[in-house]
Amino acid sequence: MLTTLLVTMLSVFFVYRYRYRIINIVLGTRWIRRLAVTGALQIPFIKNRLYARFMPF
Repeated sequence: MLTTLLVTMLSVFFVYRYRYRIINIVLGTRWIRRLAVTGALQIPFIKNRLYARFMPF
């Protein structure tokens, strides 16, 4: 129990500390980046904000 808690806390600490490096590595892969963008555009709030910003009609 204590070991599991310690490993979890250390994992969270390192993911938080290196979060931008992890995101850059993950999104550096073309198909993962495409999945992320496609998934984000399926959320109406994000889609409306992007369309309003890039296509102001």
